[in-house]
Amino acid sequence: MLIFAFIFGLGVLSPSVLIVFGAGSANVQSVLALCAGASAFSLMAVNLFLATRPRFVEPMFGGLDRLYQAHKWIGISLLPLLLFHKFVGMDLDGRTVASGLSKTVVDIAKFAFPVLVVLILLSWLKRLPKKRTDMIPYNIWRIGHRLMGVVFIALALHQLFVRVPFNANSAPAQYLNFMAVVGILSFLYTQILAPFRPRRFVVTNVEKHPAATIIDAAPKGRGFKKLSPGGFGVISFGKKGLREPHPFTISRMGKDGSIQFSIRALGDYTARVREAVAVGDKMSVEAGYGGFDFRRGEDTQVWLAGGIGITPFLTFADSLTVENKRKIVLIYCVGKHEEVVGLDRLRAAEARTQGFKLHLHVSEADGRMDVKTIVSIPDFEMTNAGFWFCGPAPMRVGMIDDLKEMAKLPNSFHFEEFEFR
Repeated sequence: MLIFAFIFGLGVLSPSVLIVFGAGSANVQSVLALCAGASAFSLMAVNLFLATRPRFVEPMFGGLDRLYQAHKWIGISLLPLLLFHKFVGMDLDGRTVASGLSKTVVDIAKFAFPVLVVLILLSWLKRLPKKRTDMIPYNIWRIGHRLMGVVFIALALHQLFVRVPFNANSAPAQYLNFMAVVGILSFLYTQILAPFRPRRFVVTNVEKHPAATIIDAAPKGRGFKKLSPGGFGVISFGKKGLREPHPFTISRMGKDGSIQFSIRALGDYTARVREAVAVGDKMSVEAGYGGFDFRRGEDTQVWLAGGIGITPFLTFADSLTVENKRKIVLIYCVGKHEEVVGLDRLRAAEARTQGFKLHLHVSEADGRMDVKTIVSIPDFEMTNAGFWFCGPAPMRVGMIDDLKEMAKLPNSFHFEEFEFR
């Protein structure tokens, strides 16, 4: 993907090339340590920029979910670079690295290093099995992410004042100064200006459905005039423990500017949403994100929803009109019938749109859904169709493997990431 090649070039290749060609008589050990440190610093700046959720960049990743995934993996990649820079170290042949103010900055950086390692390890722990990661509550994880910006400022001072083996006017120093400005301004934006970006809503209805907490909200003033079906909103509430912004797929968009989210309690934050959110609560919404949009796809499409993965397809179905020319089959898989969300809306779309068909699969009654069944449901050839999936990652991975084995891979495959953290 071009965007990842660009990030690699900006965060790793560019500083490394500048250091290699500007290192002069520095030995190989020092050059390698400098390349690792400069790459880690540049990637941190990139990640702080991505944390601002820039609208013009998000489409390049293919949606907010992919941007979050890139943000996570960039953060994880920092650890080996930092450890290499720290423990391989620089051989400066007796040259003084720092004195006076510079020495103070070096001492600050020495303190910041173990803090940064701990913060990155928190991100690494999220890749462990779920039972282990439940030990890290979201609010602790969020505080750690905020501290990343503070640590970055300390490292920016370190690279600014510690100039050996480069001087302040060298190309590597100027490049790192530029990345320092990008990172610091991005961090300050997220802490000071970003809270003013969302629009204000008030909760008008809360339904504690067996499968999800369904929240309807009306705008206080200016709502969102035009949102794409299947898009994301980043929401927060005016209550203690619910003020941190979280991204969720929008499950309904009203013509009056109202908006709906269907949120399954899968973690500490979503559990608090289910327990605490009530009618009349203040709600902040930042919307207009997402690249999961069936309107760009083929004339024949299969939509597959696993559980609460139905949320983007609800807005897809709502947008279908009698003029729809596509042939679309929605396969909606749930464990029990009481877990079905939005069935009336899906049936209404099926009634008004000739090309749209709904297949509801309830595992308790119908047995486990397998790929052979999925392939047999549409009355068109799967290999010529577009496939749109939203559901748990293991379900997606297993299904793709089985489709490959059956030589039934669709013409294109689109999916949402369920995990953002």
